[in-house]
Amino acid sequence: MKNQPGPIPMTQRPVRRRSSTRASLIDAAEAIFEETGSTAVSVETIVSRAGFTRGAFYSNFRTVDELFFAVYEQQAEQVFGILTQTLQDTLTMAHSSVDAVVQGVVQGLSPEEKWYAIRSVLLTRARHDPDVNALLRAHTDRFHATLQPLLIDALRSVHLTPTVDEALFTRAVVAAHVGAVSQSMLLEATDAVRVAAVKGCILGLTTALTEPS
Repeated sequence: MKNQPGPIPMTQRPVRRRSSTRASLIDAAEAIFEETGSTAVSVETIVSRAGFTRGAFYSNFRTVDELFFAVYEQQAEQVFGILTQTLQDTLTMAHSSVDAVVQGVVQGLSPEEKWYAIRSVLLTRARHDPDVNALLRAHTDRFHATLQPLLIDALRSVHLTPTVDEALFTRAVVAAHVGAVSQSMLLEATDAVRVAAVKGCILGLTTALTEPS
């Protein structure tokens, strides 16, 4: 009798299950935040929504804050994917312009309030919790470091260069956009404010690129 294939070793199984469980917990936390606008929820509430046990939660996350950071990070990765595409598109345009770069930033950086709302909550927690502070700082640094070369290349395509440190310039552009989005609850023309804020920041902190002689 031929040997039948044995079962998949147990060491190979948890990866897929844990990944699926983690994703379900993130989806549950995101849904709860959309309904309540708060991250001050219990583990029991989250696992009940996701259909898991406390053990499943603690196999994937140490704290509720860590879970909501994962929600924020997932949103941020989607934002960066869109932002990368929009800025790269400006580099392939036959006649690029400052307005094209501005539109690339504005269209790429999410105007979705949920992303900024979660970030705002995490920032508040970060003031009192070193672990949350470290997570948010590391992610923000990574986001800006990855965005920086894309933004600088887009500027060079329209013959501009920052008048300040490139890292500082990148943070200033993102901050201008975040500030505009924060006004969305008070304004009707949010898109126009986003464009004006980003364009003003770019024009105010750049100069014409000098061609090498």
